[in-house]
Amino acid sequence: MDNTLSEEKLVEQIFPEIEERIQYKVVRSIIDALEEQFYPPEEMIREEFVKRIKEAEKEAGKVFKDREELKAYLEGLVD
Repeated sequence: MDNTLSEEKLVEQIFPEIEERIQYKVVRSIIDALEEQFYPPEEMIREEFVKRIKEAEKEAGKVFKDREELKAYLEGLVD
């Protein structure tokens, strides 16, 4: 019986530390998942950037003969 009592005390001492570690791991995994969702890995950003550049190259570019024509075009986008 004396052995059982010491085991119970040991569990009481260790349990809070185990619980804290489990909580930390759960919270850390949630944070990691959220960071990955909001801040995708650099490879994904590069792939998306390259894809956008290639698509932009396919489109016909608009050439403006002077600043006034560019300004008029940009103002037209706002309206």
